[in-house]
Amino acid sequence: MTVLATADHRRLRYAPLTFWVWGGVLIAAGTVWKILKATGVKPWRLGFVRRLAEAFGGDALWVSVPLALAAMTALGVAGALGLHALTWSRYRLERTTEGGLTVRRGLSGKDAVSIAPDQLCGVALREPLLLRAGGGASVRAVAGGLGNRDQNRTRSVVLPPSPKAEAERVCAGVLGEGVDVAGLRGHPRAGLRRRVVAALGWWVLPVVVVLAVLGWLLALPVLLACAAGWALVATPVALMLARDAYRGLGHAVRGRYLVVRSGTFGRETVTLARNAVQAWTFTDTPFALRAGVVTLTAAVPGGEDGYRIRDMSAAEAAEFAEYTAPGIVREFLIDTDA
Repeated sequence: MTVLATADHRRLRYAPLTFWVWGGVLIAAGTVWKILKATGVKPWRLGFVRRLAEAFGGDALWVSVPLALAAMTALGVAGALGLHALTWSRYRLERTTEGGLTVRRGLSGKDAVSIAPDQLCGVALREPLLLRAGGGASVRAVAGGLGNRDQNRTRSVVLPPSPKAEAERVCAGVLGEGVDVAGLRGHPRAGLRRRVVAALGWWVLPVVVVLAVLGWLLALPVLLACAAGWALVATPVALMLARDAYRGLGHAVRGRYLVVRSGTFGRETVTLARNAVQAWTFTDTPFALRAGVVTLTAAVPGGEDGYRIRDMSAAEAAEFAEYTAPGIVREFLIDTDA
């Protein structure tokens, strides 16, 4: 056995770096609210609920809203720290002599997940937006035999949020060799245009149109001002995220492995064993065809079942697939030298 990582209380500082800090509080509050209603209790009639509502309602929005956000953040951070301590206490990651993995975690230290060498297809370095901003990352094994998709997402985690350097070291240890994920091959500029159009078309324009139409129909200048304000604030944010998503695109072949990177809110760098690729899927749309790009998906018997190389050059996709996993698409290629 080779020990790759053990419990470290210093990882706690990365636990709150997730959007679930706020989402978890809302889900917990909604669950409690439903339970109270189901038992015949009317939450809005409880004394402390009414006092809270009166206290926040009596303040100006510029006071009550920041206070509410601060309270949600504090509760979310406390919950994230507690959950991390409960889940990852007595954590230990080991690589077996045969090349498999054993992950132990939990208060008892007996909550173990074992991954056999023939189940292990690769490794995924995950960098959600907030965690990436804090210099952290987590690691999942790309493996089969861990249950359904939801169970796999839970059981495949082999390293909790940690410093990125440690996450990269664990990735190398899981694979049994270092794989350079720097300097990946970039994607066509059409990928940037597509992300800019999607960001503006899905997140900026609909809100502007709805507010502007309502302001015009209801003769409310405040809604027109909100539409203009949203456009001024959201447009640069959307453009920044679109550029970040484009910079995150990359793929390469590194020896026995295929490396794929994409995403901005949930950036993920996946390193797959080339011999684990069982099939290729080529996905396009009329707009993608016009832009000269295609999404190539590598199907593997584990993890998310398929990993996408988004918006790569359509002219190079088939040859790249054949080079990466020879024989799968060979019969569909045209020999131009014949």
